[in-house]
Amino acid sequence: MRLVALIGLFLIGCQAPDAAEGPSPGRLDESLQPAFVELKAALDEGADDVARAILARLRPRCQDALSAQVIEGYERILVGRAIRDAVEARLLIAEVEGGFEPTLTLMQQEYQGLALTPGYLRVEWTAWSIDTLGRQSAQVGGRVVNVPDPWVLHSGELFELRLGVDAPRIGEGALAVRLEWKVSLGAGSATIAGARYPAQGLRVEDGVIVRLAKELPTGAVEPSELFRYALTDTVMKAALLERAVRVHPSRYEEALDLLAEMEPDFSPASMSVLVPVMAWLTGTSGISASGEEWRAWLRERLLTKEAGGNLDLPDASGR
Repeated sequence: MRLVALIGLFLIGCQAPDAAEGPSPGRLDESLQPAFVELKAALDEGADDVARAILARLRPRCQDALSAQVIEGYERILVGRAIRDAVEARLLIAEVEGGFEPTLTLMQQEYQGLALTPGYLRVEWTAWSIDTLGRQSAQVGGRVVNVPDPWVLHSGELFELRLGVDAPRIGEGALAVRLEWKVSLGAGSATIAGARYPAQGLRVEDGVIVRLAKELPTGAVEPSELFRYALTDTVMKAALLERAVRVHPSRYEEALDLLAEMEPDFSPASMSVLVPVMAWLTGTSGISASGEEWRAWLRERLLTKEAGGNLDLPDASGR
């Protein structure tokens, strides 16, 4: 029954040829079940190269119509993923009259006349404010955007799509405001030379923009300077935060990596002072997590980076 359910799922999800258009596919060769289970596991894990190798071994063994149909469905998934992986997608944020305008940019170098049709496009934004005492406040917003489709991406040409204007309320008294936009794209399709493939999971790089209090210097601070000050004997939280908010958003990950490497040098008191800095750099409500919880997270970050994998934020933090 597991195999029957698996085959049915992929015949529906992969847009395989309709069995009604030709002879009845009949029953699947049960001897192929282990290979199909292995193939599905590779796809579920994102191991596309492994999945392609399994397909190459499996195809000559698929003599019945149903297994050939299922193989075609899997191949369409892998082609769709290859197309997805060839597209670089990111958000650019511009300050305009009335607020901020996110623009989705797409670029690919491998296909002529690639057309993408997303299932939907949702924009979500968060505005984190922090004051000199490390106190946070947040605003959130989001909407589904009606966009023209398909999006035609010519090789080497930048495709841009403006997503409207958002107007977070930025009040007085904040040391800095971190405004972050995310885009979610629903599963859709990709078309090349008239052939249509399933397309899902296109990752869009977030857009981040920081607005500083007028009295702050505008020059960027090196992550190394932030940590040099954090390790001094008399750290003032306000001065530490003033440095943290001036680190450029493109270097937040670098700053977190440095913190993870230097974690053993921080005393419990230092980790406590660093809590709002960690919240700022991760874009979370991490002010609720303790210094020791962030210490454990930094240790895990270092181990995860060395071994590869994903890392969850402390339980007391949130996005």
